[in-house]
Amino acid sequence: MDVDRLAAAFERHILNPREQIRGRRSWSDGMTLQTNLGWYDFEPADWLVARELWVEEAVRVVLSSPIDHVPVPTYGLIVPTKGEVLFVNKVDVARELGLRLGKEPDPLAYAELLAEFYSVPDIDGPVVYAPAVSESTRSGWLVREVSQILEKFPFLDPALMEPPSVHTTTDHVELTFSSCHYHEAFRGSVDVLRWKVFRGPAGEVRWVRDYVAKCVSRP
Repeated sequence: MDVDRLAAAFERHILNPREQIRGRRSWSDGMTLQTNLGWYDFEPADWLVARELWVEEAVRVVLSSPIDHVPVPTYGLIVPTKGEVLFVNKVDVARELGLRLGKEPDPLAYAELLAEFYSVPDIDGPVVYAPAVSESTRSGWLVREVSQILEKFPFLDPALMEPPSVHTTTDHVELTFSSCHYHEAFRGSVDVLRWKVFRGPAGEVRWVRDYVAKCVSRP
């Protein structure tokens, strides 16, 4: 893990004016930065985008706060082989990644990033703070297979979800998929969203997402 490069990206994109870095610990495949708000843990992410030839590594950053029962902010950093580290939570960056649809990343890799970081209610930007209910829980999940999501949330109606599909022509890509966002409302609830992502011939990228269910709680 390129800890110096990641620490610089953290200061540029994530550190807010109320924070000061007080310490740093690093090892071969991880790093922790301490600020006055808590510990930020940097761990390799298992996203598909990490397999792309232009990507050196992909990292998930999670704030470990001393305050209990508050949403845990999560962040995504993609370290390219050349150029600046990409901050996935920044809406402009996420849309620029969409310009690679049908090239790099592959559509499923892009859906995976949108599902984890952009399944939250407020995605107007410029930066989306994807909250999770705990340090070990993701903010959002891509529905790759409906059966896999039902293992996590067996109380969901499988008819609400569908696996990803891609339609590609020489100058157009249309990606559809479902995602889930788990949050604390009503003692643990799940929102289910259905997405359509378009990349047109002029290079424009559009997201359309609809809530097919909100606050589905465990029985």
